[in-house]
Amino acid sequence: MGTEHVKLGKYSLLGEDIIMAFESWREINRIRKNHRDAIYFYANLQDRFYTIEENDILPDELNPDDKNLLKAFCDCTCIEETEKNKMCNLYRQIEQGTKEPIKMDDLETWVHLETRSGKKALMAVLCYLEKDEKGLIREYVGMIRIMRKQELENREIVTSFSNDKNPAFFLRKIARFQAEHPEREYAYIQFDVRRFKYINEKYGSDTGDDILRYIYDTLDVMCDEEHLHCRLSADVFQIVTYYNSREEIMEFIDKLDEKIRRYGDIKLSITYGVNIVPGSSTAYRKHGDEAGLARAEGKQTILNKVVFYEDTLMNHVKQTGAIEEVEEEALRREEFQVYLQPKYQYDRSHAKIVGAEALVRWIDANGKCKSPMEFIPVFEANGFIYKLDCFMWEMVCKVIRRWLDTGRQPLPISVNVSRTYLQKEDVAGYIKNLIDKYQIPMELFQLEITETTENAESLSYINSLKQAGFTLLMDDFGSGYSSLCMLKNTPFDVLKMDRQFLDECLDSKQGKTIISHVISMSNDLGLSIIAEGVENRGTADFLYDNGCSVSQGFYFSKPVPILEFEHMLDEQQR
Repeated sequence: MGTEHVKLGKYSLLGEDIIMAFESWREINRIRKNHRDAIYFYANLQDRFYTIEENDILPDELNPDDKNLLKAFCDCTCIEETEKNKMCNLYRQIEQGTKEPIKMDDLETWVHLETRSGKKALMAVLCYLEKDEKGLIREYVGMIRIMRKQELENREIVTSFSNDKNPAFFLRKIARFQAEHPEREYAYIQFDVRRFKYINEKYGSDTGDDILRYIYDTLDVMCDEEHLHCRLSADVFQIVTYYNSREEIMEFIDKLDEKIRRYGDIKLSITYGVNIVPGSSTAYRKHGDEAGLARAEGKQTILNKVVFYEDTLMNHVKQTGAIEEVEEEALRREEFQVYLQPKYQYDRSHAKIVGAEALVRWIDANGKCKSPMEFIPVFEANGFIYKLDCFMWEMVCKVIRRWLDTGRQPLPISVNVSRTYLQKEDVAGYIKNLIDKYQIPMELFQLEITETTENAESLSYINSLKQAGFTLLMDDFGSGYSSLCMLKNTPFDVLKMDRQFLDECLDSKQGKTIISHVISMSNDLGLSIIAEGVENRGTADFLYDNGCSVSQGFYFSKPVPILEFEHMLDEQQR
């Protein structure tokens, strides 16, 4: 083609400049063949030679004298600071790739830009990298173009399906990745933004969404084919990559954190959990969950932003031993106390307490209140949970009996029943004896059973509780995999929508539709429904408008000691 002046649509490119600096015109032609609506730019990083295709789209600031378009993006004032950060991340990645080997063959990001005509558009920026035998970037051909409507829709679809609401997409990618080298170890890195709900409340949900998109776009730039990445639910992201050493993982996390810890003037604090697993393992979801446990552990302190799961496992062993050593003595000393979380009937203008859930709190001899997350899993694993629940059941019976004896209007209290002992102990008989002992109406003592995968034995025991006359509540509806099957086969009276299920569904229009249909379905089945974890008026109003009038959560009240609950009832009845 020589040095002819190449014409493509309304843009032109000096073929001579490109041929002088780039070995193969066929490469340029290959790239151009699929993208004839783009503005092209080029850089030879050894000779520091740059060129930009003549165009009437980019503003003057992005047509600098030195023709270094990516650097111009970092220096310009024609885009918002947050958009500039994305371009700077891409620019720095390329500059770093001239000094350290890079495995990616191209880098891509998106930026909102006002064109020379004054039109605002989302532009795709893509750089095809040419590397030497050492893997160092020596030159690149870039293109920037306005994304078409269909591409924008496709991008939204891919993003929405590449998350934990449809996990199979990402899990299949992990499976293929690990199958390539099952002899190697892999790192599951999971991270989220601390206090993200506060950020949403302070700056608005639109800004919160922009932050999540910024993080995702940064991952697109930083992660190559050896760093699979995905947005899970809400503000939780996950990366799966090869594991060679802690130092290498920490170096990657430090580079990532440097790029995403600030969005404009908003400083973000990120917590990372890391799980190291053998490549031969196929428990992909479990490995991610374990990275999530490490991440949750990291949120307990500001001293360490990165926590490895194997470290938390060692700490867990020590903590388990300490808990088991004192559990019997704590029960004997009645360090376990019943707290009641009110259930409210709500109609936008008024909220009335109509019941309560009994929750355990462990207040030790030093007055320290232990989180149930510290001890309940330990008790469920070693079987002590049955002793604790028996204690809780009797304490609740005593409370109801006292209300009856003092002339107070009694309200139903629901207690938790763990499936860990449901098939081993005569739960129905034990509680029935307590009810007879304290002479309380059975309808005031309700049983909450956590939703989980069903089997014939558990179905039999749940049916025995129903036949004994108990009111049954399915706890955490929506948190597992068998909700609808459980409804079909078991005699529950009340559904309690899981807090996380509610939070995730309220993030989108489709999710709100799901909530609305769950409420309608429960009504059609003749089931009552209660929402857990209601933390703001907007959620309470939405639930009421869609037919769920009974809720519990911090918007109404946190769990409180029995005497405080009784004071709340007295205030309500005045």
